[in-house]
Amino acid sequence: MAAAPSSRAHLALVIHFHQPVGNLDSVVQSATDRCYRPFLELLADYPEIPMTLHYSGCLLEWMEANASDVTRLLRSLVERGQVELMTGGFYEPILAALPHRDRVGQVEMLTTHLRREYLAEPRGAWLTERVWEQEVVGALTEAKVRYTVVDDTMFNAVGITDTELTGPFVTEHEGVPMLVYAGDRNLRYLIPYKRVDRVFDYIRNASTAGEPRLFVYGDDGEKFGEWPDTFERVYEGKWLANFFEELMNQRDWLYLTTLGEHSATAIPKGRVYLPSSSYHEMMTWALPTQARLTVGKARRELEKDDPQGVLPFLLGAPWRAFLAKYPEVNHLQKRMLRVSADINSVDEPPDGAIRELYRAQCNCAYWHGAFGGIYLGFMRGALWHHLMRAEGMVAGLRSAPSVTTIDLNADTLDEILIRAPWGAAILSPHQGGALIELDDWSVGANVLAVVGRHREAYHLEDENPSDPDAETDADEMQASQPRSDVDRDSLVFDEYARGALVDIVDGHRVTDAYEYSVDEGGLARLWTSVDGLRIEKKVSADAEELVAAYEITNDSGSRYEGTFATEASVMPLNLGRELTEIKVEETGSGWRVTQDEAEVVLEVDLGVTARIEHEPIDTASTSLEGLKQMTQGVAVTALWDLALDAGETFSVETRWRLVANTAALTKMERGVSAAL
Repeated sequence: MAAAPSSRAHLALVIHFHQPVGNLDSVVQSATDRCYRPFLELLADYPEIPMTLHYSGCLLEWMEANASDVTRLLRSLVERGQVELMTGGFYEPILAALPHRDRVGQVEMLTTHLRREYLAEPRGAWLTERVWEQEVVGALTEAKVRYTVVDDTMFNAVGITDTELTGPFVTEHEGVPMLVYAGDRNLRYLIPYKRVDRVFDYIRNASTAGEPRLFVYGDDGEKFGEWPDTFERVYEGKWLANFFEELMNQRDWLYLTTLGEHSATAIPKGRVYLPSSSYHEMMTWALPTQARLTVGKARRELEKDDPQGVLPFLLGAPWRAFLAKYPEVNHLQKRMLRVSADINSVDEPPDGAIRELYRAQCNCAYWHGAFGGIYLGFMRGALWHHLMRAEGMVAGLRSAPSVTTIDLNADTLDEILIRAPWGAAILSPHQGGALIELDDWSVGANVLAVVGRHREAYHLEDENPSDPDAETDADEMQASQPRSDVDRDSLVFDEYARGALVDIVDGHRVTDAYEYSVDEGGLARLWTSVDGLRIEKKVSADAEELVAAYEITNDSGSRYEGTFATEASVMPLNLGRELTEIKVEETGSGWRVTQDEAEVVLEVDLGVTARIEHEPIDTASTSLEGLKQMTQGVAVTALWDLALDAGETFSVETRWRLVANTAALTKMERGVSAAL
């Protein structure tokens, strides 16, 4: 290692590795074989190249159980002082999404693990998706974190130029300071996509005379072998080996360091208070659809010509905007907050409840961008699985069902919460009186966790058009960018929220608010009037199922002939990416939704024979490989033909039952990791 920090330029390589909760063993194994193992093996051959690495706790758990040679190698690199490990939230949560106690708890859990298993003493924390909110500083400093890394664009947005980013800045929360380093966006786009010599040309040309400047490369490690076409470039094409060789050759002017080493003696370059932000791509994804297109176009134009220098101030929206953009994300996050509060209200939470809660906080289904995010059913299902297991551990076996009203979605409007020995159900009076959640606590599932077909920017036009003026080089590749080639005329979008007990009169969904009442006996009543029909549903729970009894009364004063139907959007619990078709089976008294792999299925009994119709809920969602059809669930409709004289009532009682699928393969048999 170069001996003189007085060199003209310093470089810290900060690399983050993660796999989401709910992933398949085969997927993580492939990432280990193509990325995690070869990266460390090559790094071990260059002991004079120091690195600052971050691994999510869930990935470490998987490798410790399934690829122990990789974690042994990692520990050896830590022991010889070549690798500094960063802490962070154990299950890779967006810290801003959590209550303070869980922010601290997640970070302390990973710090303890790194100390015990790797003999590491982490001084810095990786921020998931580089999402910054000022208040997370309080949790990080409470967890003994000295520094973190965010994108340089966040500094630019408050008027700090690239030439001023020669080292860390200081920020604070309630008077407790922490260092913040700026990750260099140019290095992020150069490594490993462009020629190795261009990386060093950039550092050399951007270095300033006199004071040494620190360059921080901070990015995802999966681009070193796991992302499309990178294994061939990075390892087969020897890009990484050539990069390491050139690092060794440039030591006369380039000093390599870890951020722990640098932060130990660093004097802050100034004070900074950053806006709630992330990398600019995420802040564009978080915008409403039309605004996202507008900002994307403006950014591309300003990157070519920005005479007034306004590009740094074109931020987009912070992560929390996803809570407004996707009601499904907001619902999941607010339920997570509720379960966290319930667990932490208990003097001694049951064994495993906090770990299950922390697993449910994994970030990957709390947003949507270039990856599937909330649209990935296996990922969304995994979070609900762990969340409901955590809630069940605290709720325990209830002696009797209960019904209460509470604003679960934090929108000032109450929902109706029904709890029973088997789980919970949530009704939304202001959402057409629909059932928006139906939970099983024994296996752990919310079978109504369906994402609607939202109109996305990439459905309207290609967000990453080819640049005819861009220079091409046979030795370089473009950073992975999802394409949006799609038959736009065939796309269908939902103009209403998904759920069950969605009432339909003569083919028109009832979306207006219902009046409602609850009583101490455990009964919820919801009612409304539509075109002369009074619709009343009485919803309660018993020891085994949810009961929804309808009364449809003709109050029009004349004969009514038409149809009444109820629709349910269902996602059977299936942990793992490999899915078979969702099946809708008509039974003698109703219908049943299942999958061959689903651990929990939904059975509905109807007191009156109905016509059963069903259709898949498919979305065209973006991924690194481009747009893919993703099945979100299935919509099942029970329909009755009505002929009611004035004052006459049609009554039907429906029973909703969650049943464990004993024929389903176990998680182990299907390769769903217990660690994930």
